[in-house]
Amino acid sequence: MKNNAEDSKNKGAVTPATLSLSIAFALLSSAMVNANDNIEQIQVTGSYIKRETVDAAEPVQILDQAFIQSTGATTIGELITKLAISSGAENQADSFTQASTQGTGNVNLRGLGLSSTLVLINGRRQTISGALTNDGSTFVDTSHIPIEAVAQVEVLKEGAASIYGSDAIAGVVNFILRSDFDGFEINAGLSKVDSGSQKDTDIGFIWGTDIDGTYITVTGHYLDRTPLTIADRPSLGDNAFSSLGNSFLLYPTNFDGTFDLSPIVVNSGPYAGTYAPFENVPDPTCLEDELGILIPQASGTRCGFNFGPIYNLVNTETRSQLFANVSHNFDNDVSISWDTSWSNNDVKDNPQSPSYPDLSFPFIGSWHPGNPFGTHVVWLGRPLGADRPPALAPRENETFRTSLNINGIFANDWSWDTAVTFSKNTYTQYQQDQLKSRLVAALNGVGGPNNDELFNPFDRTTLSDSIIEDFTHITEAQKDTDLLVFDGVIAGEAFATSAGAISFATGIQIRKEGFSVATDDINEITFDAQGNPIPVDLIFLAGLSEVDVSRTSAAWFTEAIIPLSDDIEIKGALRYEHLENDNSVDPKIALRWQLSDAFILRTSISTAFREASLSQQFAASATINGISDFNEDGTPKSPAFVGVIATGNTELKPEQSENYNVGLVYKPSDTFDVQIDYWRVDYTDLITVENAQGKIADDPNGSDIIRTDAGLLSAVRVNYFNSSSVKVEGIDFESMWEVSENISVMLNASHFLSYELTKDSGEVVEAAGSFNHDNFARSLPETKATLSAVWQGEKQNAAVNINYISSYETSIELPLDGSESATIGSFVTADVQYSIDFLISENAELTASLGVKNISDREPPRVFNGFGNLSYDPKQHNPLGRVFYVNTSIAF
Repeated sequence: MKNNAEDSKNKGAVTPATLSLSIAFALLSSAMVNANDNIEQIQVTGSYIKRETVDAAEPVQILDQAFIQSTGATTIGELITKLAISSGAENQADSFTQASTQGTGNVNLRGLGLSSTLVLINGRRQTISGALTNDGSTFVDTSHIPIEAVAQVEVLKEGAASIYGSDAIAGVVNFILRSDFDGFEINAGLSKVDSGSQKDTDIGFIWGTDIDGTYITVTGHYLDRTPLTIADRPSLGDNAFSSLGNSFLLYPTNFDGTFDLSPIVVNSGPYAGTYAPFENVPDPTCLEDELGILIPQASGTRCGFNFGPIYNLVNTETRSQLFANVSHNFDNDVSISWDTSWSNNDVKDNPQSPSYPDLSFPFIGSWHPGNPFGTHVVWLGRPLGADRPPALAPRENETFRTSLNINGIFANDWSWDTAVTFSKNTYTQYQQDQLKSRLVAALNGVGGPNNDELFNPFDRTTLSDSIIEDFTHITEAQKDTDLLVFDGVIAGEAFATSAGAISFATGIQIRKEGFSVATDDINEITFDAQGNPIPVDLIFLAGLSEVDVSRTSAAWFTEAIIPLSDDIEIKGALRYEHLENDNSVDPKIALRWQLSDAFILRTSISTAFREASLSQQFAASATINGISDFNEDGTPKSPAFVGVIATGNTELKPEQSENYNVGLVYKPSDTFDVQIDYWRVDYTDLITVENAQGKIADDPNGSDIIRTDAGLLSAVRVNYFNSSSVKVEGIDFESMWEVSENISVMLNASHFLSYELTKDSGEVVEAAGSFNHDNFARSLPETKATLSAVWQGEKQNAAVNINYISSYETSIELPLDGSESATIGSFVTADVQYSIDFLISENAELTASLGVKNISDREPPRVFNGFGNLSYDPKQHNPLGRVFYVNTSIAF
């Protein structure tokens, strides 16, 4: 990895050092800082003891409403994608590696996994999504949150299990929603790509009022998104093709099981020619369709299918979101607050291939009426070709949440806070496939609704609509999650010391969560007496198991802030979590030392844990992944999509981590600060699913590698397990500078020093700076950074946001023709926005914003992810190119 980094430097790539030098030069060459009063923000994340300071012992990044608006983001997912500390989240459509998360959003702090980031709304837990990633990760769906409702986002950049419990290994993201708005504001926006027709149209509103001390806030948002196809960006999907179009593997077996090795001669017709046994023979009409391609094989040629142009880079989607908050402060120092929210996100199209290939690879006998070869063949193909319309795989995603909070103050000035929060998500996915039994019937001449029709794969022009309807099935799977939480906390000053008062908080939390999966009978995975999954009656999809499980946990926690002197304070926290099958005790201790007026040293050490999700424990699910099989000589074959069946494991132990942070804050004035933090996470018992590609590479003929009688790869069984360890360390850099009363500059950067993980095979690898195609980590550029500059006038505002992602490498075996590179280049984009306010009446003000995202129209760096996948990395890079947008709002 060192050599790769040096190569990037030699190519002129931006590095953390050059970024820091550039900012320092800009600071030194600008005018002197104009001193002015800076209003302290109230940080609420990371402690139950609230204090008005951003210089606490914990490293917390705060995104305020002004910054959020300056990005032009229309969804939370778009905002999260540009966070320097988040790497490898799934916030963009990708039917190949993110098949079941379309229409959702998530966060991946430190690249430690979607499940290792705790997402809160107003400091309260939210249920995970019913959607599961290809690697089985669970996550809180951030697409539920309307961006107009967000007052502030706080990102705690260290483990926080001692405060919040399970899942807070990598950190916490807390979305604080607006609750004190007075008036009415309506917003409308339109964004459109410069190249193509894709656009987002959104409209939102916020209304708030005070009725005799009762504050009411209501927010709504609607987004209508049109698609962007790979055909609109062909270079981003030119490797999205399959070797399984329509071909035949000649398989000349005799009745006694021996092989006839004499040449096979076809004297006439479209297949005329002389063939060798076990030769691949393509459909002779393969190139008559523009999506057909010929792919040479070790013996013969296959007819492949260039399915890329059929699929979307952006799906047709609608999002509807509502949020309401009602609060009241009583005269007896008791306050009550109730909020509720609902969202419905529908992916309308999500086009797929007209049909998937038959992964059972049917055996077609010499007696088949259409077989021209006079010998048996194995069919390597798909029932429907590109002449048929794409199959659609829509998604429906509905979330509901409600939370009641009652708090007050005791006579001794101690505070108490209680809350009951319920949230529920339903994720429904539809996927078209073909029934294996009915397709076999059609191949044997007893297909169709009356069991009397023949399907001739050697001449698909004879395929009737009645046969297609008979063997086509649309699967439906619904996954429900719910979470009920009670929180109770008391806090106050325990007693005074010569250095100041000791602040103390203690409380309990009780959680009950549920998970269920329901699917149609065809798509349901069932098990035999030995516990092995029974293949479903589908040619490609591998099904889901139906489950309905729940569990309850309870926790007690306490924390204290103890001043040792005027300059030093210690924060300690301890949490005991009682789980149904285990327990966890997680302490934390943090130190804040005011070294001088300008310098603050902060350090912390803590432990954290994550309980296995209910789906990881009890569910069996299957995804389709592009997998490279291997020839007898060990060389890899072209990747093909096969089923990957993951089964639950009730013996999973909770993940454990030790978290360390040492930081230095330099704040010479109220208008300038620099924060540098070194952090480290030692992660053990990591819960992950075996990597299918790595598993077949280790043992191509292992017991979990499922093959047909002809030896063709059909599926791979993988299991959830507690892997050995992950050791990650890095540097965070954050700086804010108010250059003048009108201009401010902010820089955030996160850099991996090391990301050492243990693969399924036991091999220890360095994952930082790698695409990580054959292990459980996601792509991990070593450095991400954002640089923002904002000018704010009396009636006008302007902002520039520069986003940087460093280059990284892939170890996938590249094509021999040298057409692909192992280096995935760095990606730098700049977004600009200009806003102006107009007074349109005595009681109404109009704000108009014009902006351009990716103003230089940078294309995402090319990625070779094998054949059958996108040619860019949707977990890191955006495919849209230059985007123009306009937003208007009218406030009354």
